[in-house]
Amino acid sequence: MTMIEDRAGSPSQARPNWLTVDLDAIADNVRAVARLVGGDTRICAVVKAEAYGLGAAEVARAALAAGAERVAVARVDEGVRLRRAGIRAPILLIAGYIPSEADAIVDHGLTPTVVTQDDALLLGRLAGRAGKTLDVHVKVDTGLTRYGAPPAEVPALVRLLRGLPSIRLEGLYTHFASADDEERSHTEEQLHRLYEVVAAVEALDADGWRPPIVHAANSAASLREPTTWLHMVRLGICLSGHYPSAHVPQTVALRPAVALRARLLTVRDITAGTSIGYSRTYRADRAMRVGLVPAGYADGVPRSHSNRAVALVSGVRVPIVGMVSMDQCVVDLSEVPWAQPGEIVTLFGSEGDQQISLEEYADWSETIVHEALCRIGPRVPRQYLAGGRAWWGTVSEALAGTFG
Repeated sequence: MTMIEDRAGSPSQARPNWLTVDLDAIADNVRAVARLVGGDTRICAVVKAEAYGLGAAEVARAALAAGAERVAVARVDEGVRLRRAGIRAPILLIAGYIPSEADAIVDHGLTPTVVTQDDALLLGRLAGRAGKTLDVHVKVDTGLTRYGAPPAEVPALVRLLRGLPSIRLEGLYTHFASADDEERSHTEEQLHRLYEVVAAVEALDADGWRPPIVHAANSAASLREPTTWLHMVRLGICLSGHYPSAHVPQTVALRPAVALRARLLTVRDITAGTSIGYSRTYRADRAMRVGLVPAGYADGVPRSHSNRAVALVSGVRVPIVGMVSMDQCVVDLSEVPWAQPGEIVTLFGSEGDQQISLEEYADWSETIVHEALCRIGPRVPRQYLAGGRAWWGTVSEALAGTFG
């Protein structure tokens, strides 16, 4: 994440498109969930995939300052970049890694998830060689059928980890397959399986030892299932102020923290019969005014929005017409004929008392809000707002030098 302070007037004047990220709203969302789950339950902020495209380092700082105890990522290089950005809090690695990444895990003090005895022995050997004690968590696959140890193998894995002098087994956890679905029975079954594994682990020692942190709840379960809160909850999509699905109750007021905007590049009048965009999927049935928006599918405006989605211009919902291309799209300005080049176009977010929600934006692509955010391309500048300040960041996909 490269930070660029903008001190010359409104920062949005300098960019053709941008993603606004309200860090104060993210902090409020962390505090809102913390109030719900209570002071005995820790908060882990999941900032994988650049915090769903918002910018991992900035979101991590905001979440930690608001009371999160740690953060989580899916890739080793994501954790390394956070360490290099100055994040000193525990960083939980919640997905798999390959053996060649184990040195980086130890060198940068990440907290890996261990699911096999081979993982345990490799990490124990490397940590011992480095003279370090490495915190690890064990993940149990209770029904997602993804990354995780089968329940029957967990007691032996725990016994091995507890016997390695350079390893501290800090956590035991699972991940729900359908906590955001209408049907809740599978979540209950997964939680029951986790309890059975915890009981089996406690039975290993006469003193009934268990890992200090047992956790299961993702955003959906955190907002919906109090029985899953346990020692810690993991907050992902709700950091950005969005609910995981329509089945998750909105009893906790989350503040949307993200908006995708651009500025009209050109405005022109066209005659009836004029076609717009690739494949000529739209033909004007009348004389009309249209505007060119510098945002396309490389920026996170998918082709599926062609002739289907709308945007906000001057607080008015205007249709996207023609095929969305890689770098731009076109909007019908018939309802706002006064619009001029430079006017703000809101693709999702609020403008005055009008709003295009991220949920609506995702629906036009028949996808979920998580994917809609992750689609926002790295060339779109991120504009951060906090405490009355505004500054710029850029999300880079380049991984060169991460492990250097």
